Amino acid sequence: MRVEKFEGEKEVVKTEYTERDLKAELNFYLSDKFIQDLFLLDEISLEEYRKIRRENIKKFKPILSELLL
Repeated sequence: MRVEKFEGEKEVVKTEYTERDLKAELNFYLSDKFIQDLFLLDEISLEEYRKIRRENIKKFKPILSELLL
């Protein structure tokens, strides 16, 4: 394996999140925790869990949603 040093410029992306973004993030994670608990208690199936989670990602649009799908 060969390793080369990258001499390019670093791109710094500064993102500011609004209070609304942070509330949506919190609501997503609280909702996700709730449906996880329902799944672990055998109240919903894996298919139902995945379907609800996909809908929550669409609705709340969490900051890291690209990684969650």
